[in-house]
Amino acid sequence: MDKNLYTVYITVSDRNTAYNQVTTHLHQYANSIKLRVGYPITEYDIAIIFVIIELTNDQLGAFTGSLGQLPAVKVKSNLIIKK
Repeated sequence: MDKNLYTVYITVSDRNTAYNQVTTHLHQYANSIKLRVGYPITEYDIAIIFVIIELTNDQLGAFTGSLGQLPAVKVKSNLIIKK
């Protein structure tokens, strides 16, 4: 199965609850991540993380699904390039 490029937008609405778990999860996929940019907004206790990642469709489902199950985390993904 071919790997495709995706954008993934991660919103952490309570940084104290989930930020370390999100960071650990992203680190597990470090070899597939092409770009990672995070913007903590401390006055609102949120963080926005933007990732470009190269995975198969099944891998993307596992990646976003496990992130989305974390408390205070919302995930959106979008296909950029299909191989």
